[in-house]
Amino acid sequence: MKRFSYYIGFGLMLTLFLGAATGPAWAGEQKMTLAQCLKTGMENNPSLKASRFDVDISTHGIKEARADFLPSVSSSYSMTPIRSISAKGSSTDTDYVDKDVRSFSIRLTQILYAGSRITNTYQRARISEALAKTEMELAGMELAYRIETTFYKLMKAKQDVITTQESVNRLTESVKSAEAFLKRELVPWVNVLQARVDLADAQDLYKIAKNDVNRQRVELFSLMNQTMDPAIEFSGRLNPLLATEPVFDDSLKYALENRPDIKSLVYQLEIADKNEKIAIGKYLPTVKFDVGYYDRDDEYEQLVTRDQRNRYWSGGVTASWDLFDGGRAWYEKEKYNTQAQKISALIEDAKNAIATGIYNALYSMNEAKQRIKSCAEGLTAANEYYDVEENRLKAGLSTIPSLLDAQDRLLRAQANETRATLDYQLAVSELKFYTGKEDIE
Repeated sequence: MKRFSYYIGFGLMLTLFLGAATGPAWAGEQKMTLAQCLKTGMENNPSLKASRFDVDISTHGIKEARADFLPSVSSSYSMTPIRSISAKGSSTDTDYVDKDVRSFSIRLTQILYAGSRITNTYQRARISEALAKTEMELAGMELAYRIETTFYKLMKAKQDVITTQESVNRLTESVKSAEAFLKRELVPWVNVLQARVDLADAQDLYKIAKNDVNRQRVELFSLMNQTMDPAIEFSGRLNPLLATEPVFDDSLKYALENRPDIKSLVYQLEIADKNEKIAIGKYLPTVKFDVGYYDRDDEYEQLVTRDQRNRYWSGGVTASWDLFDGGRAWYEKEKYNTQAQKISALIEDAKNAIATGIYNALYSMNEAKQRIKSCAEGLTAANEYYDVEENRLKAGLSTIPSLLDAQDRLLRAQANETRATLDYQLAVSELKFYTGKEDIE
């Protein structure tokens, strides 16, 4: 079998693209798949944890708003000493003035009506909880997209390491061959120089590919909120080409029904509506029911016979109505009305952005799919071309520049197919992100 025959065929290419590689410096004993990376990221990413705390905060907000439906109980106690300084007129004897007043009261108050402000506040709190959950869902979806695309870029970088390393090996042999031919005076010195320049270029590409692996690994560990561990190797497989291409109308319909950012804006619109109703409710009266128990004890300094203690209870209904507030509530209502119009515009903008994203993802998928097919054919031809030139050079029928040209074409063909394969998977991930689907079948 020829040296590079394993590249022929898209299925085999995918296996090498994401299969476990032995030998490179970044290989380790432990392996993590994409599914494990996603699970770890969802459990540990700090921004996602913050979103979960937002949900807890909104849950407490519901309980806080619910308390307004229940009565409030207040209690007070006071002790007031009264001492005369001077007095004029009848009954001015200090014995009739100096005393200690002690009072105790406990009071229960229940709001009977407040212009639906309590109800709307409670409903707003429930909507805020739903909003926090959709924001958390959106944060999780964005994190999954970043982990997935970073993982695929890492797999591509690892394949580039393998490809460039093989290129270095081939060019090293080409330099040796050129130097051997030079000693036999079969090639000019310029051919040796050309081979060495191409070898140096290939070595640079190899170093760049290794550095790209390190950068993608750092990014992936960061997204998972994990310490960089050189003992961990990431491995997996790309999904094959989809059997059927997704339809734009179906994808857009699913996205508009399920994308959390659309849901988030709808909830924000509902919250603005509740705020507007709360503001309008301030123009309506507030009705409260009160019942209380009171205990007052007046103890005189000298005249014990005048000591008095009163115990009593009272109850009643009180209605209050703010008739004028300088237009505060009205303009507050207008503010939230304008905010609702702004959110409606943002919803339309989000729909347009989602439609554009789906279009671009589908276009990218179609383009990458065509490139994969053409690149596979080009890679087959490049492998055969290199083998032919290598055999012709050994037989003295070709030249070093021709072999170097074949090597350059082979390297470009390998890189093109790797890039096309990655672009297709990235486009699938992008479509998943814009539609809000967990997977595209």
